[in-house]
Amino acid sequence: MATPTLAADQLAAGRTLYRDGIGLEGGPVSATVQGDVAVTGTMLACVGCHKRSGLGTSEGGARAIPVTAAALFAPLSERRASLTRSRPAYTDESLARSIRDGIAVDGLVLDPLMPRYSLNDADMTALIAYLHTLGAEAAPGVGETDIELATIVSASAPVGEREAVTAVLQRFADIKNSGTRQEQRRAAASRRHEYGEKHVRAFRSWKLSVWTLEGPPSGWPAQLEALYAERPPFAVISGAVGDDSSAVHDFCERREIPCVLPVTNLPVETDDDHFTIYFSAGVRLDARVTARSISEGYDDSEGRVLVAYVDNEPGRAALAAFAAAWPAERRENLVTRAIAPDTTPTYLDWKDIIHRERPDVLVAWLLPAQLQTLTSIASSSDTLPRRIYTAASFTDWRSIQALPLFEQRVLHVYPYNLPAPGLAAFPREEAWLASQKLANLDRIPAAEALFACHATGEAMAGMTDNYSREYLIETLEHMLDGTGMTSIFPVTTLGAGQRFLVKGANVVRLTAEGSDMRYQAAGWIQP
Repeated sequence: MATPTLAADQLAAGRTLYRDGIGLEGGPVSATVQGDVAVTGTMLACVGCHKRSGLGTSEGGARAIPVTAAALFAPLSERRASLTRSRPAYTDESLARSIRDGIAVDGLVLDPLMPRYSLNDADMTALIAYLHTLGAEAAPGVGETDIELATIVSASAPVGEREAVTAVLQRFADIKNSGTRQEQRRAAASRRHEYGEKHVRAFRSWKLSVWTLEGPPSGWPAQLEALYAERPPFAVISGAVGDDSSAVHDFCERREIPCVLPVTNLPVETDDDHFTIYFSAGVRLDARVTARSISEGYDDSEGRVLVAYVDNEPGRAALAAFAAAWPAERRENLVTRAIAPDTTPTYLDWKDIIHRERPDVLVAWLLPAQLQTLTSIASSSDTLPRRIYTAASFTDWRSIQALPLFEQRVLHVYPYNLPAPGLAAFPREEAWLASQKLANLDRIPAAEALFACHATGEAMAGMTDNYSREYLIETLEHMLDGTGMTSIFPVTTLGAGQRFLVKGANVVRLTAEGSDMRYQAAGWIQP
């Protein structure tokens, strides 16, 4: 019974060495690079170049080759289309020489950028044991012609978000599946061409499941595990579960399932997780942009800032992010006021709050009905702060009416594209929704769900037969950096290890256009 335990321990040690550069004795291993430059494993761990998937990457003119079990321990034949040279399969002994001395199995000297690691026998044995398992097992949910995918919604999520996500994903899957057979024929023809292999793309029919979580979030982990046991997906696309996304986030990290761009204003923020990519930090991004905007325009050292926030999970998260971003030397002038989500202060309540606190700047992160009564105090300039900040995660000004005196003081944090007058806000997504007779869906969650579908589809099409969950995340990291695939956001950036696609927001002013409200850009802030 001891052998499986020892093997599991050895594999875990090899994984730690590969990912973190830490040896069995608990310290970083040593290496040299570029001939004589001493480095440590924590500086240049294998994962930095060969990635968690083991499928490698390229940067500039340098290319890190795949180090999966299939790539290392099988012979390679020369392929003119991909410029791959032939070589015999690695053995444990030849691989150890390659790692230590930089000599490939065919006797060629490896690039000097490849570190030469000084590993003792125990570390080397553990690392090679792990490489024997890297990519050796097929990812769950991947068949010869089909791929299992899921989207996760909750019965408690906003109805508009839930309906938008499910309708868009189901329609997108139907359209994609109708064209997959022809794409598979094109890929087969490409393989037959002498130079065609580099153009090969992978195509599988999407088998989409909609997982609907019931009851309070405390019961979701058990529901997720039951759904996974019945039909494990390769990836989770989009989704809408409301304010508490932690159960879905933790489930995807624990099961190592890519979760691509769920619809949420309250994502999980952590430096340790790998498998969930969000659009933005949501209410926390709104708060940081607000703090930065106020601080940069703060022309009165004695001026008071009042944050009036709805006392729910998003409101409290926004307040915490704002407080952390607010300059320490100005905290004595910061006042907060919690508003219970089931109450709506009256005109007199708001007038009393403003009279007592006398803020120069008011931050109003409130529910629509609460904000609507706040706008009613705009009977004279004496009762109003000089600036009033709202945010898209809490407020849609198209559903709120305010007197011009109030509107003129509002600065609204808005991360999305600003349309020109009379044009669509998100032309690419809105054209697709209109063509599919889905234009009646809530615009932003529908557009976000569509982009999640496009991103996942493009990433998987370029994976050829390398259906690895880690490789999907790595492909998205590369593909979505400054992507032109979406018209939802003006600026998108994503790099290795980053998990938020949008890192800033517009700060806009309100402009009336007939009976509608339009946003006019006042500046982009990326805190």
